[in-house]
Amino acid sequence: MCLCVETIRIADGGLPSPEILALHRERIDRTCRGLYGLTGGFGPEAALAAVPVPPALRSGVVKCRVVYGPSGIVKVEYQPYVPPRIGSLLAVADDDAEYAYKYCDRSRLTVWHERAVAAGCGDALIVRRGRVTDTTFCNVAFRVAGGSPEVWHTPAEPLLRGTMREYLLRRRTVTVRDIPVSALTDGFYDLAALFNAMNGFGSLILPVGRIMSAL
Repeated sequence: MCLCVETIRIADGGLPSPEILALHRERIDRTCRGLYGLTGGFGPEAALAAVPVPPALRSGVVKCRVVYGPSGIVKVEYQPYVPPRIGSLLAVADDDAEYAYKYCDRSRLTVWHERAVAAGCGDALIVRRGRVTDTTFCNVAFRVAGGSPEVWHTPAEPLLRGTMREYLLRRRTVTVRDIPVSALTDGFYDLAALFNAMNGFGSLILPVGRIMSAL
């Protein structure tokens, strides 16, 4: 049975907010029910309590990876986090892309990421059956050009329903919309935002014109 991973942002040795922890717990529960056939999962607090943040990593931002499977938690590991620099994206087509659960095995996504880097871009933006989904490690949202107040749309069918995406949806910072790849070049959107559990909304933003095409 494949393993999955939950990635949790730790800042100065402290846990995320209760709201964020609840979103991690919900995703773990969905994975344990849907993928492993279990009645439920576990709270991320239990994993963090079992393997606390090492004293040397209790300042700054740390990435915590909780690896788990049908038998429970396999390992908990911490590493210093360096935010990525994404100046451009490479749009690639993969009609069979599937990442409904946060699998440890990212080999297919890694292929696309490496192709984007080889083309001089920071990451790949995956297009599935003509619709925009995610980059290889972030959910995305696009700002409607000229909107006042700002309106941000996130794809209705992402590869992964990330915890930060769900947080932003519940706060109505972003709204769901079916985004055809043509919307990236017809002037409807002007900015793209990338976000995940480690990178909040607004930390990774680039002009839509910096999305190159390999379609």
